[in-house]
Amino acid sequence: MLLSDRDILQAMDEGSIEINPFEREQLQSNGYDVRVDSTYYELKREVDAFFPFTEEFVENAYEKKKARVKEVNVNGRKARGKFIRLPSHGFILASTIERTKTIKDITASLRCRSSLARTAISIARCAGWGDVGYGGVWTMEIVNHLKVPYYLPVGLRVGQLVFFKTKTPPENPYEGKYSGSREPALPRLYNDKDFEELIEIRE
Repeated sequence: MLLSDRDILQAMDEGSIEINPFEREQLQSNGYDVRVDSTYYELKREVDAFFPFTEEFVENAYEKKKARVKEVNVNGRKARGKFIRLPSHGFILASTIERTKTIKDITASLRCRSSLARTAISIARCAGWGDVGYGGVWTMEIVNHLKVPYYLPVGLRVGQLVFFKTKTPPENPYEGKYSGSREPALPRLYNDKDFEELIEIRE
């Protein structure tokens, strides 16, 4: 069952949904708008092949960055603000400003705002489900699908969380590798339980 704004507020009162910080104007009829934060990860230019199955590779493949206040020239005009510059067809890992938690029988899904999607930006790459029990910021897989750079303002409402109620509470609430995140989470495929059965890595 999809939760309406009234349902979301009731679930917050009951403690099964937490949103921090919570701004009433970001609550929509059946979801809650979330904003992009200033810290993000970008693939290093020297990466010539991607093999995210060792912790060492992942740590060396990404560069951690923080958006700064800058002035940019766009179509003959100057714009000043804190921007994340997305190169043409660029990909970054960023996070929401908002930290959320769902418990009991509530889960959430992150969707791109339609207004942003119409400017050729995607934020979830088919990976927007959050399990019951997840708590933390939401990592977003942001892609610029244009042939030109895109300046994404920090603090912009880029997505919407929609909340669902499961028929029964899960037997095993989420206690996974990404819970508790306070900034964008790098991929941790190397922690998958079945990983060693699939790939043998030798020194």
